[in-house]
Amino acid sequence: MVVYSVPKEITPGAATPGPTAMVANVTPGIHWDAPIGWQPQKVDGLRAGSFLVPGVDGTTADMSVVTFAGTGGDDFANVNRWRGQLQLPGITAAELPAQIQALATPAGPISRVDLKGTMGDTKTPSRLLGAWLRSPERVWFFKLMGPASLVEAQQDRFTAFLQSITLTPFATNDAAPPAAVSAALTSVPPPGEDAASLRWRAPATWQVKAVSAMRKASYAVGGAEVAITVFPGDVGGVLANVNRWRGQAGLAPVDAAGLDSVTTQLTSNGVHFIATDAAGTGQAALRIVAVLVPWQGRTWFFKLTGPGEAVGDAKPAFLEFLQTVEPP
Repeated sequence: MVVYSVPKEITPGAATPGPTAMVANVTPGIHWDAPIGWQPQKVDGLRAGSFLVPGVDGTTADMSVVTFAGTGGDDFANVNRWRGQLQLPGITAAELPAQIQALATPAGPISRVDLKGTMGDTKTPSRLLGAWLRSPERVWFFKLMGPASLVEAQQDRFTAFLQSITLTPFATNDAAPPAAVSAALTSVPPPGEDAASLRWRAPATWQVKAVSAMRKASYAVGGAEVAITVFPGDVGGVLANVNRWRGQAGLAPVDAAGLDSVTTQLTSNGVHFIATDAAGTGQAALRIVAVLVPWQGRTWFFKLTGPGEAVGDAKPAFLEFLQTVEPP
């Protein structure tokens, strides 16, 4: 396996790093393990990674990694864009959940689609494996596209590639806080904020992980992860965020009338919480227990994510943890 590290953005026309080169970067980055046989290509434009994937019969497929700051558009538009590349008709919003599968990875939940059609006017059977990963600051898109038989043969490698992905706050791989930090039941104020910041106490058994600009704290909890992020404004509102999490778990969206049926509200220490539990189904079932906290012009997110069983085991401790959240 060849390990690559790429920065948040790459200058168009810059030379591609060698197979073992580490690209130093002071902004959040990404690491992956590329399968043997995937040939690295020069990156330019929006591509953060590019591979030529050869087949045994002389055919080739293209594997690309593209990143955008922010959300990168909605899932509905992106899936229909990919469908158009394979000469497939667009789908409706109601059909979208059936097109998306969820995959739990160390980097967080990844959404996937598997599309079969033809490329251009050649009518050659073609296939597109697409996936996307959203971090607090940006979105990453992964796309393997080429002849159907070749993409079929590479399907397991594509999945292994996705499962190898890790996001890092700095490409220089700054170490996580020492174990002594996570061993204490410590009040954790968000770093770099003023006094008007929420505070909380993390259980001693939660392992502290590295943080980034918007991610104020991150913990490994068994096979699940707890992430705490904060954004200015309402970040689209409760309904949009609940449906985003439901989509990541492979669940159908709800309308405004159905919002109360999938959320609960509580107040503790003068802080108001709006919570939802989105549990997917299937072999790679993803479960997200997410809480929104609108507070002083910003929205805080406390999110427990991972495979269904791991999240179920961690949920009681997570709910107790929420009761420690308080104003400064």
